[in-house]
Amino acid sequence: MITGQELDKGMRTLKSIWVALFVSLILYVFSVPLIIAQSQVILSQTAYGTLRMTLYGVAVVTLAATWYVRTLLLLSGQAPAPQAKTSPPHPAIGRYTTIMILALGMSETIGVYGLILFILGNNKTDLYLLTALSAAAMTLYFPRKEEIVRLADKFSAPS
Repeated sequence: MITGQELDKGMRTLKSIWVALFVSLILYVFSVPLIIAQSQVILSQTAYGTLRMTLYGVAVVTLAATWYVRTLLLLSGQAPAPQAKTSPPHPAIGRYTTIMILALGMSETIGVYGLILFILGNNKTDLYLLTALSAAAMTLYFPRKEEIVRLADKFSAPS
């Protein structure tokens, strides 16, 4: 069983990671257009259109893959073997932290696709749409205590 203190500490760490990644999305939207408003990489309309459609497709695939990988990791596997430390975190917290970093990182890349399109085509719509999609995914994957408790119960259940 996981203690309340372990759970609270793990949640603080996870929320800090979530906030840091979410703030980076906000920075993409507000600061990057100000910083590189004058610079633009010259691409032909055809090349930019192809890249744009490709990155939108990759964003959709990334969104689906994030959900699939996160669900698969939450539902499968056994508790990791305990490691020799003075006070190791509960295995469920370690596993959930790994899952969250992976899911949030994958979600963040969708915003990066928008940033790339903005840098290459100076199209704020691409930046806003893909960053909003990334923010929605990150909001969907906000850390939840219930998921950690469920994972801890799964790890403590006899196999």
